[in-house]
Amino acid sequence: MRENWILTKKEIEFMGDWFDVLEGKMDRLQFFIKWSTRKEDSSFYEDYLKVEKGEMSFEEFRGKWSLKGDWKDRIRVMRHRIVKKRRKAKEIMEKIREEVALMDKFMSLEDWP
Repeated sequence: MRENWILTKKEIEFMGDWFDVLEGKMDRLQFFIKWSTRKEDSSFYEDYLKVEKGEMSFEEFRGKWSLKGDWKDRIRVMRHRIVKKRRKAKEIMEKIREEVALMDKFMSLEDWP
């Protein structure tokens, strides 16, 4: 039997981490460090720290991450996937309800084929 029918383990972990942020168990910064996009084997926050230490110039940092919010592409994708799956799951649940009602009606018959 499958453990998860709709969401992947990563999506469940993503939502669980966000619930932890809302409950105060995890800091927002920790969440964004964990879930931000990675480029060339480093995250937005790791590169930001390199700029502060002088290991990377601001122009290199800006060129890598741009001003469009590239650092949160992964977060945006995860949110979009969850929204899309939620919409689809509602449709599937309605179909399942219809099929269960049909099966119940069939099982309640006195005369079976």
